[in-house]
Amino acid sequence: MRGRIPAALLGLAALALGGVVHAITPVLTPATVTEALKAGEAMSVSEGGYVLGSYLLRAYNEDVILRPNSPEIDGVVLGTPFERLRYEAYLARLEGTPLTAAQASAFARTLDRKVTVRVYSHSPFSVADEDEQWQLAYNTNKIKANPDREKSYLDFFKAATMTVAGRTYTAQPAVDGPYRDNFTLPSGEADFRNLGVVSYTFTIPNMPASGTFSLAFKDSRGVPYTLSGDLSKYR
Repeated sequence: MRGRIPAALLGLAALALGGVVHAITPVLTPATVTEALKAGEAMSVSEGGYVLGSYLLRAYNEDVILRPNSPEIDGVVLGTPFERLRYEAYLARLEGTPLTAAQASAFARTLDRKVTVRVYSHSPFSVADEDEQWQLAYNTNKIKANPDREKSYLDFFKAATMTVAGRTYTAQPAVDGPYRDNFTLPSGEADFRNLGVVSYTFTIPNMPASGTFSLAFKDSRGVPYTLSGDLSKYR
């Protein structure tokens, strides 16, 4: 599984440690490509896990124990060009196929002036109940789903917006999932839920190195989320 989804979800709060503050780099230079590559590979060896640092905008659930009224969003990560290359290098090293310098440079060019927000989530319904809910909604609203993957709550995510330097950008959801994991309900009972990552990639031609930004999206049930931050806190 390329996205290492369960591990990321289990460790969101724990991995929000460390991290050095830098101004954001909209276009990675050869030096920053090398730095991101080395940083990602070092984590998979020395840290034993991917350290999100300040890139974790917010964690809503810390583990697979669902508390009363737990939101379906587990955490939101801001993927700058530097963070995305660092994460790719981490995954590649972890999977035994480290990126070459040429591969890292080529991947970096696909990230120019782009910010990807990764939304980690789980279904608000058990697997069996979700199947029923999805069919009900499909028959009513004729929801359009990707035919190449299993239908799930992830199909209900819609576009998100990000406002930077007074301009608002829109991005459509890209879904990684659904996967399944065993969650513990407030009652103590075990319950299988679907889970996955919804990514929003914003292309920002004149991305500033600093300044405030705000992010807005809704979960599968239409519950709104609004997050904000300062670009100067991210590399």
